[in-house]
Amino acid sequence: MKRKRILLYSACLASILHLSSCESFLSIDPPKDRVAAEDAFSDNKTAEATVLGLYVGMNNYNNQFGSALLTLLLSSASDDYYSAFTSYDEYRFNNITPSASYLDRLWSHPYGYINHANKIIEGLEASSLNEDVKKQLSAEARFIRSFSFFYLTNLFNKVPLVTTSDINTANTLGPSTQEEVYQFVVEDLIRAESDISDEYLGTQQGASSERIRPNKKAVSALLSRVYLYKKDWKNAESTATTVINDTRYKIPSDLNTVFLKTSQEAIWQLQTVNTTTAGVNTWEGFTIVPATATARGYYNVYQPTLDSYEANDKRKDNWLKPYTIASGTFYMPYKYKVRTGSPVTEYNTVLRLAEQYLIRAEARLNQGKTVDAITDINVIRERAGLTLLPNTLSPEETALALEKERHLELLGEWGHRWFDLARTNRAVAVLSVTKGNFTQADTKIPIAESILLSNKKLEQND
Repeated sequence: MKRKRILLYSACLASILHLSSCESFLSIDPPKDRVAAEDAFSDNKTAEATVLGLYVGMNNYNNQFGSALLTLLLSSASDDYYSAFTSYDEYRFNNITPSASYLDRLWSHPYGYINHANKIIEGLEASSLNEDVKKQLSAEARFIRSFSFFYLTNLFNKVPLVTTSDINTANTLGPSTQEEVYQFVVEDLIRAESDISDEYLGTQQGASSERIRPNKKAVSALLSRVYLYKKDWKNAESTATTVINDTRYKIPSDLNTVFLKTSQEAIWQLQTVNTTTAGVNTWEGFTIVPATATARGYYNVYQPTLDSYEANDKRKDNWLKPYTIASGTFYMPYKYKVRTGSPVTEYNTVLRLAEQYLIRAEARLNQGKTVDAITDINVIRERAGLTLLPNTLSPEETALALEKERHLELLGEWGHRWFDLARTNRAVAVLSVTKGNFTQADTKIPIAESILLSNKKLEQND
């Protein structure tokens, strides 16, 4: 992906703090490597570049929502891993206030992506481009819009359903319920699923061996997750099955291949595009992996989580890394192993096949298909080198086994553990073991003070 193809739209995303931050972007001359908005949909090439700018904007700088920040904060707030840096203590000790560090970014960055997506959808609708091109690019924008709304509503519950790029309108919208957001997301994803290519595309709509632009199965994978969170078990099962049955995606036996740019398990990945820090593969790797092989780590897996690994679990051996200092031996997350290195070998993996098996297992369990659920869980356990669960487990035992597998399999990935414990009402029971006095109130993440000031109709998360 060449920087010269990226439009001015993407520039607004890196530093967005409010929805209004892109309001006057047309008042300045565009840099030489970008084009003005009125020309963005004049031909296929520039329209495509506008969409590619979405992905660049999600992952071009460190400490953004889409470039490790969400993962770092929610891993600390749950029982995945915590940072030794005090700037994350509010999340580690679940003392998150409306003035907490980084909190505004969990809101403003996704809404920046949504604003970008809305501009694309509106621009394409008004353009005279080929209908097939319009459908493809609009579907990609709808996917990112839905992806962003999914995280916003699960972080803050009631959030404005912004479907226009008009800033004056957007900044006066009141919150929608989670049910309303989910309904919109499902409809948007179903439309995107119908319109988007089943093949992975590169530039100029050509086929690509990389999986950095979402395809039909990426949309389906996100849709299956939304169905799961909605407790629409039947649709969650059938949609996950559609992805699982696609032979392009596999559960590789070698755990060290899962997060490579060539991963057979990856359904959708983000490619880091950055020219200021040489050799960055993923921002998660850059943040967590020490600068030298002998240096200490600064991100530690919570001890109760370490204790939950069974003997011979390959995930502990391959996805965690021990280091020893004066106070003892600690384990840091090590799914991404490259701090900096060229050529690039790792991409940020957002959606992967293992989650689809775990989604289907939960959906089947909640439909009374306990044995089928155990079969899906065992696909993940077998890859981890563990003894397979017997088919004689009760539904209650299977539910606990599934909770554990989701934790250890998806540890440190996109806030899965935090959202899982919150949506299943298991946060207090589980996190009290790790955190001590963890209460139901601690499951609510507040909206940042600066965000509330930007729109009088917003309501603080209870």
